[in-house]
Amino acid sequence: MTRQNNRALMLLIAGFTLWSGAFVLLYALQALGCAYGWGEWHRPILIVAYVVSLVPLAVLAWQRPNKTGEPQTSLSLSALWANRAAFVAGILVYLPVTFATACI
Repeated sequence: MTRQNNRALMLLIAGFTLWSGAFVLLYALQALGCAYGWGEWHRPILIVAYVVSLVPLAVLAWQRPNKTGEPQTSLSLSALWANRAAFVAGILVYLPVTFATACI
């Protein structure tokens, strides 16, 4: 496996790995806020975690898996679009923390 394919493979895995980590973090913050009664600080903490979790996903979504001048492979294209899918999934799945009822 070439160095270019190693980089593309790592980027292919990175997007949804970050997405799942952010998902667990948001769920944990939501549960902790309800359990310990964070009150009016609960929603802002969730929103900050939402925005912070989108930053690395956005960086990955716009990062080219191959350097300038290198030919694109199917693996590098897959990494690019998988990271973009992870970013869009992050926006859509995490968005309810901004408006939905946090504690039932």
